[in-house]
Amino acid sequence: MKKNKEQPERKDPPVWIKKANSKTERLLANSYRKDQILLYFKKIPTPADINIIKVSLRERGFLNTDGIKISTCGNCKIPVQLWSAKGIHTMVNTDSVKAGSGPKSTTVGESYSLNFLNTIPERDSKRSGLKKRTALALDANKEEIIVAVLDTGIDTDLIDPACLWQETAGAATGDCYKEQKTGWNFVSNNADFRDDHAGRHGTVVSQYIINEFKQSRENRLKIMPLKTHDKHGEGDLFGIICAIHFAIAKGAQLINASWGFYYYYELPIPYLKTLLSNVLRKQGILFVTASGNKIDAEDALAKQLYLLEHGLVLTDSQLRNLAIHNFYPAHLSTITNSVVTVTTTDGTSVSASQNYSKEYVDLGVLADQVSKEGMQFKLPFETSGPEVLISGSSFATAIATGLIGANCRKSLYVPNIKKADFLSALKLLLNEDHSGNILVNNPGLAKKHIRDGACVK
Repeated sequence: MKKNKEQPERKDPPVWIKKANSKTERLLANSYRKDQILLYFKKIPTPADINIIKVSLRERGFLNTDGIKISTCGNCKIPVQLWSAKGIHTMVNTDSVKAGSGPKSTTVGESYSLNFLNTIPERDSKRSGLKKRTALALDANKEEIIVAVLDTGIDTDLIDPACLWQETAGAATGDCYKEQKTGWNFVSNNADFRDDHAGRHGTVVSQYIINEFKQSRENRLKIMPLKTHDKHGEGDLFGIICAIHFAIAKGAQLINASWGFYYYYELPIPYLKTLLSNVLRKQGILFVTASGNKIDAEDALAKQLYLLEHGLVLTDSQLRNLAIHNFYPAHLSTITNSVVTVTTTDGTSVSASQNYSKEYVDLGVLADQVSKEGMQFKLPFETSGPEVLISGSSFATAIATGLIGANCRKSLYVPNIKKADFLSALKLLLNEDHSGNILVNNPGLAKKHIRDGACVK
């Protein structure tokens, strides 16, 4: 008898909009900031370049170009601008923004995008009664690792201020936020990076990172607080891009990105892809990001779009598969770049409420407790009541960032950085109780959920 050949894994198409129409535009109406578009140039635009875009807009019916407000990322010399004006987003929605009229230019007409919204997973959580942790001993003889935390800010009543980054005299290079010596608020564009989120999301994320450094033999931590999300846990693409350039300019080794957004077009936003996949790698910076969580409204949207495009209804499992339901920046992870995507696992599967993919997820963090409530971690603060457990890929991400920062040599952060070197270094380290290695590869997880089945605890 002939043996049955193993059937190849079925590849379901992603939730991509092949061609925008009025119905899909209505469905996506809450995915971006109204009256704003991002313009990406090949190089810093001149006034003549900017005028070419305005002429192009007028030719397509957008007459009030004199009323456009143009914003840039501080004094960073990067070819990205935010244009704001009533109704300007409709020009991108209809794919009608095309430069080309007027004098020839080599810098304009490259790409445009809506100013997409991204969120943290705890928009409505309230967290009170948190007690400040004991100070982290800072050993000047250890190597300093700077971790930029792009989140809701930091509550200095809870986080030890000694852990916060401050630029040393004479360290500034270049003009990007040259005068700013501490963190920055990209929501309000000022130096107030205090965490005003009810769940103190950025503060909790930062404390998870701090906790992993407590036993570090080689490294000491400085957190660079970059407030990219407001009190409702909402940020936008422009603020994120500016914050990443701040982190590059100020010498961060690690960026923690415990947030993201579902994206429904086949081609990624070119500038974001280049920035995360190429620029950070060349700069020697590791970008650690969340795989993403189940969001009911996004799942409903994805189902509608999939039904329109393919006439099929997505299953719950398909909705959590990053190869089908694309979540950025997680979806940008490749074997060769420096984007590390993280989810939560119990060692045999991943959390049912978090995204997975053997192609795009690099690490699973073992939960502290697994129960009918799901896979959860201990809150990194004491409270006035009983022990609190929380869940989310954003917290798994922070723990992974802390583990990497605390245990991997600073010498690994070099141009053309290789994330494989960091994973290999973790595989050689033992847990505190010597019960095994920090990182193990689980073949069961490798089949579907996590690349190579890599788990840390």
